[in-house]
Amino acid sequence: MEGSEGTGRAVGTQAISRAFAVLHLVRDHGAELGVGQIAKELQLNLSTAHRIVRALVGEGYLAQNETNERYYLGTGALLLGQAASRNFRLDVVHPVLARLAERTGESVNLGVLNGTYAVVVERIESPQPLRFTQPPGTRAPLHASAMGKALLAFNEHLEASYLASADHLVGIHPNTHTTEGGLRDDLAATRARGWSTDDEESYLAVRCVGAPIQDGPGHSRAAIAVQAPALRMPPERFAEVGPEVVRAAKEIAALLPPGHAF
Repeated sequence: MEGSEGTGRAVGTQAISRAFAVLHLVRDHGAELGVGQIAKELQLNLSTAHRIVRALVGEGYLAQNETNERYYLGTGALLLGQAASRNFRLDVVHPVLARLAERTGESVNLGVLNGTYAVVVERIESPQPLRFTQPPGTRAPLHASAMGKALLAFNEHLEASYLASADHLVGIHPNTHTTEGGLRDDLAATRARGWSTDDEESYLAVRCVGAPIQDGPGHSRAAIAVQAPALRMPPERFAEVGPEVVRAAKEIAALLPPGHAF
């Protein structure tokens, strides 16, 4: 009897994991997907993929385009995201980001930790014609972005696990850290001054300055960053922008409900 209950729990957990995997795939793909593509991407048999998709449609988390029979995120997903946005008080965080963008004249991102990436969840665009666009949902590697390095520098366990695997240190551009020692030194400098930099490490001709949003115990699962074309953000400007970013990050941390962390 106990064995059958354990098997049932395992099957139930697998079904839930697969349903979330489908939702994550549709979210990250950014376009409508057919059942066949979902099955192929997630290595599911077609009947299993179809069953999961129909269940998600039934609950409103996916919807089907009747013209091409492909699927996209439904109103259930929209309402869930809006509820999370309210819980994290993004409505009151947004003005802080807007003021930082106004003071610096550049674009500002708010990102949250997701595995080995910082994922953009809120963004203020620079009013300047020449700007770098990074919409919500964009994923930035932790070792090659200002938000990512702010997260690593102010999260001891995350830094240790990330540095434990050389596979994470993928070279994207010439300035990207590809050695443990180089990244470790950068993170130490980030902790010492309170803000991080991205010197054309994720994208050529783009520089960024970031800072962590720390919770009560001093850990960080979210960060903000100012982004600018390299011609408007020479390395000498880092020291000017850095304290501004730190002040905004601390203001955001103070706005979060007690006990809440991104």
